[in-house]
Amino acid sequence: MTTVTRLTAVTRLTAVARRLPTGRFRYLALGLCAVGVVLVALAVLLAVRPDERPGGFTATVTGCDTGTPGTVQVAYAVTNHDRATHAYRVLVTVATGSTPLGWGVSLVNHVRPGDTATARVPVSVTGTRASGANCAVRAEPYDGRSGHHDLTRN
Repeated sequence: MTTVTRLTAVTRLTAVARRLPTGRFRYLALGLCAVGVVLVALAVLLAVRPDERPGGFTATVTGCDTGTPGTVQVAYAVTNHDRATHAYRVLVTVATGSTPLGWGVSLVNHVRPGDTATARVPVSVTGTRASGANCAVRAEPYDGRSGHHDLTRN
């Protein structure tokens, strides 16, 4: 903003202030105008500023193959809706009704924002009723170290 523009704005505000009622009401009116300007500026700032809250993730079962006796092949997908790269720990369960037949844990690393990672996990099941089993997955962010561990550091 140039100096001429600033002076023009100050001159206009001074002219508006002179037209306001005298006494305490003048300060009340100026205070209300200032609050209004601050509220409008805050609304514009929030509307323009991107949301920094994490967008989360989704984990879904994409396949549940019960054809192999004693093992169920569970395929899943994890989609990262956040703005940062994450790793996820996925709990895979196989059950018939409320009776659990087996479970397993899988790690998915380096899922970039907006990307979907897929994996297939063999889950050993107990019992012979795996043919009518239901598969489920539950994921959680796991940004710790996984994979090969460096044994030189304690």
